[in-house]
Amino acid sequence: MPSIDFFTKETATSSFILDVLSSVDNTVDVHTPLSDNAPEIAEALRTPLAPIVIWDLDSFANKNVEYLSRLRENSPDSMILAYAETPERNANVSSKLYDTILSVEALRLHLMSKITRLKEIYNAKRIFRERMSHLVGKSEAMKGLRKNVERAILHTGPVLIQGESGVGKDLIARAIACVYDKFVTVNCSAIPDTLFESELFGHTRGAFTGAQNERIGLFEDANGGAIFLDEIGDMPLHAQVKLLRVIQNHEIRPIGANKTRHIDVRIIAATNRDLREEIREKRFREDLYYRLNVIPMQLSPLRDRKEDIEDLANYFIRQYAPAGEPYTLSSEALQKLQNHSWPGNIRELENVIQRALCFTDPGILRAEDLQIDEDSRKNVRYTSESNTTNKVFYADSYDEFRDKQLDEEREFLKATIRNCDGSISLAAERLNMNRTALYNRLARLGLSVKNVQQ
Repeated sequence: MPSIDFFTKETATSSFILDVLSSVDNTVDVHTPLSDNAPEIAEALRTPLAPIVIWDLDSFANKNVEYLSRLRENSPDSMILAYAETPERNANVSSKLYDTILSVEALRLHLMSKITRLKEIYNAKRIFRERMSHLVGKSEAMKGLRKNVERAILHTGPVLIQGESGVGKDLIARAIACVYDKFVTVNCSAIPDTLFESELFGHTRGAFTGAQNERIGLFEDANGGAIFLDEIGDMPLHAQVKLLRVIQNHEIRPIGANKTRHIDVRIIAATNRDLREEIREKRFREDLYYRLNVIPMQLSPLRDRKEDIEDLANYFIRQYAPAGEPYTLSSEALQKLQNHSWPGNIRELENVIQRALCFTDPGILRAEDLQIDEDSRKNVRYTSESNTTNKVFYADSYDEFRDKQLDEEREFLKATIRNCDGSISLAAERLNMNRTALYNRLARLGLSVKNVQQ
């Protein structure tokens, strides 16, 4: 059974088999007996091909020179890979008519290695398409974001994703990391200050009290992949110093270890804080900020891109609607969604749709089916008292209120300690707190005792 295998691609390239096979959806295999379908083969040879042809020399016997010559004439840019059981027996075929000649066994091994790589590429493309499908929206902001994500995938530099809570920073991180088999997520706000170094970099047995076994840190666990440092703005200063060294030297040193360990990790960080403000308040290292902000990603809040609400709502309907139970949004329901300010961003919209599907029969979702907290549209007025001065601030969401509340607590503690002439013990006594608890709270708030005492 003679055969000609034509591998075609949308854009011609001079790359080898890997590039040719990477467009697997455009591959055509033609297998035809020479004796019965010689005219069809001749017709195929007149068709310009790109970019590669795998030619079976044994199948065409005395016709090799004729067919290959015509193939070269019609497709001068095609790569012709010839193979035979015994390549030496085809000395009559000029080497100018093909680019490479291999034995059948060598061809098999070569193609198998390339096919293995092709499977990896195909799987990476599948993951990429799946993760990019979650980045829903037709606004200019979303179009630009998707382009930036695609560009970021091709690089290895650190990525810093900034945006309000609920805008989808985790989805962006996962899309950027689609080419890695490993993806480790670290919630910096959930790790106690005293355990940060051990969690991130690991420890040896006996490194400290309670360290009965060696422990691999999250950075080493992510070696060869990507690590997502969520809420990086909540990382304490002592851990920020360690992270800076990791980025600079690509090395970690577990607690208690005498030697460093080399790691190859793509770092992706995210925060809902204004890191420039955190730098001004001495709660975030400026040098770490510039190390992380190599590839910046700024996510717009949902209230600034309301043209995406319809696509997002339909996306969540498809995601959460029970199988075989169709739901559609009425024009009044869509208008209600677009009139809301969405302080909780995409996460709040997701909850509203999921709640509506839970309590509504299949069919058209009406405006009254959407249970939205209307009070959250308005700024809420809060009053806090620090010493004898009343301060008023406004917040659009609980996260914003919490951030401002923490700022108030910082100012309150700093004023109390300064009123005690910098004495932590006296301040703790006035606050009816344990001295160690006050130290821990200051550290958690990112306050340096030395700076507070000045």
